[in-house]
Amino acid sequence: MSRNSSSNPPQRFLLIRTDRIGDTILTLPAVTALRKKYPAAFIVFLAQSYTVPLIEQYEGIDLLLTYEPEGRHKGWTGIMRLSHELQELKIDAALLFYPRVELAFALFKAKIPVRIGTGYRWYSFFLTKRIFEHRKECQKHEAEYNLSLLASLLHGQKPQPQYEFKEWIPESWWDNFRTELNSTNYVIVHPGSGASAPNLNQEQYRLIIRLLLEKTAWTVLLTGISGEEKLVHDLAADFPQERVKEIVGRFSLAEFFSVIRNSSLLITSSTGPLHLANAAGTPLLGFFCAAKPYTPKRWGPYDQQKWVVTPNLDWPEICELKKCPHGGCLQKLSDSEITTALCEQRLKHLAE
Repeated sequence: MSRNSSSNPPQRFLLIRTDRIGDTILTLPAVTALRKKYPAAFIVFLAQSYTVPLIEQYEGIDLLLTYEPEGRHKGWTGIMRLSHELQELKIDAALLFYPRVELAFALFKAKIPVRIGTGYRWYSFFLTKRIFEHRKECQKHEAEYNLSLLASLLHGQKPQPQYEFKEWIPESWWDNFRTELNSTNYVIVHPGSGASAPNLNQEQYRLIIRLLLEKTAWTVLLTGISGEEKLVHDLAADFPQERVKEIVGRFSLAEFFSVIRNSSLLITSSTGPLHLANAAGTPLLGFFCAAKPYTPKRWGPYDQQKWVVTPNLDWPEICELKKCPHGGCLQKLSDSEITTALCEQRLKHLAE
């Protein structure tokens, strides 16, 4: 009898997400949905090495595998090795959230009975269940698109995206970090975006930092990824070191997530840290371009959409970042609009 027959429903699942941190975060509700539907299931998650420390903190995953496209899974020889590794796990159903021909082929060669993914790739014939949704149309949130891949496994259930992280337990580095802050509360300002989406300019972030120092007693943490050291340093240079601190490259991803989980507020554009904050339930303020493909309807903080700021411009429906007719729409936000969003709305709400 087939492992995925109706009388013997799938109980061993493989979820694959091998791209950016934010995209991976928006896939984790699929783990929660599967675990609730199949409490006794064996759930495997395949991810890139840089996201593994974060996924390790998530509930419901029985086995976490690392995809190494520049290591043991490099080239077609490596993909064949991956297919053998997966075949040994006797997976019943696999979900490919980030379409890649080599991964679709690996699932096919692993002889996994149910292989689910997008139907809009030339290699979609490697899959047994193809989902036909044009995500670029931005008709719903990315987390909801990810849950759509589970439709045939959930039998009519349409769960809302929910996150279930393991209980946070402070480690020794945390006590040392909090001692350095000299403040009970802190706010994270993440000014970089990795050029993946429209962003505020440095002067707008300077305004945000100045307002935070004036309106709160919080320490401001300026964060960034590798390559954003100069941006963060230039912003911090204009403010007192005892109130504004640079923490680029100081923490591992798992440690940075702990910093986000305990923050009073996070301010950024469409970035991975924004999705980390939303998943952790940390208050946030996000700045977005409202046009496709960057619209917060698809990429905003799912549970905190009311705290998204978008410029009020007459833009085309489709936005091309490299050919923006506004010279960068978020940079058209006035000082008064930013001040209102931060001080009169977000900070006021947190104080209530």
